[in-house]
Amino acid sequence: MRAVPRSVLIVVAKTLKDIAAEEGAKAGGPLQGKKKRAMRLKAYDDIRDTDKGATCRIQGVNPAGWVWVTDGTRPHDIRRRKKGPMRKMTVRHPGTRGQQSWRRVESRASQLMIVAFDAEVQKVIR
Repeated sequence: MRAVPRSVLIVVAKTLKDIAAEEGAKAGGPLQGKKKRAMRLKAYDDIRDTDKGATCRIQGVNPAGWVWVTDGTRPHDIRRRKKGPMRKMTVRHPGTRGQQSWRRVESRASQLMIVAFDAEVQKVIR
């Protein structure tokens, strides 16, 4: 029975990382350009044993990218991408609208954790 919290966390962590990768792929990576590869939005887990049981923390691999995709960006100046004497010129970027990607990961995770915990407890009881 003591292994139930840790086994549940391992199952949930794997599924949550898959959910985060799926939502990150839907949102598309920030900093995508003609020659630049887009930033991949994934997550990793940190499962630790404590005196009260096991804890699990899921965190985005590139937190800045998740913040940009979730909350958006404000208008800002960027350098113009041309060669020659005009390369130092800056232009005003209008910013981006947030897509609430990480919040969708959180909402799907909260629903999943209850189902996974119940399933693991049922396995132990049987």
